[in-house]
Amino acid sequence: MFNKKKWNNIRSLQKGTHLASRVHRPFEDLAVYLLYDFEFIGADIISLVTYALAFLAAYLMVAGELALALSLMILVGVLDGVDGKIARLRGKKTLIGKLEHSFDMLFEQVWYVAFMWYIWHATGSNAFLVLGFLWLVLDGFVRHIYNVTWITTGKSLKYHGGLARYVTFIDGRRSVYVAHMIMWFLLGSPSNAMYTILGHCALTAISYTFLAFKATHK
Repeated sequence: MFNKKKWNNIRSLQKGTHLASRVHRPFEDLAVYLLYDFEFIGADIISLVTYALAFLAAYLMVAGELALALSLMILVGVLDGVDGKIARLRGKKTLIGKLEHSFDMLFEQVWYVAFMWYIWHATGSNAFLVLGFLWLVLDGFVRHIYNVTWITTGKSLKYHGGLARYVTFIDGRRSVYVAHMIMWFLLGSPSNAMYTILGHCALTAISYTFLAFKATHK
């Protein structure tokens, strides 16, 4: 029988404010609802399964199985929000929790390298290696400036209001880059994703630089 109180509690656990978080939210909440009563399936187990699937997706991409890889990447995007919600709903601490963002960054970077490899191998063009490395560098810069702003001001950019609220709603990040890959795969030209991803990442870097200067000198 459907438990409305439990569902409302789950709905109140949402932390992400990005567009991608809102897309994932109903699927995350449903997964949390279905898994909640299985006490032996803790947040750490969900995290480990998520990371295993993430690295499997990277392997499949390198192996040339882009459709399967993208399918797993969608699943990982949903599961990545389930472990934290399970932990908060049960009120239990997790072993991985504090390092979750570090592990997330690890598999995300592996995904980017795997996609770059796939496109380079499929096209034979070294230009995509250059674009891929630029993407990695800019993504690292975006992450660093976001964290420095958080440390300096005591809150992340998304909570600074004004323009920052809108930029952090549509900025470049893993789920968005996966959406680029899926869109161009469905259009039959996955290599074009390298251009649009790099453009999105570059705009995010420029916007973050402006917002970080504004926030840290306020």
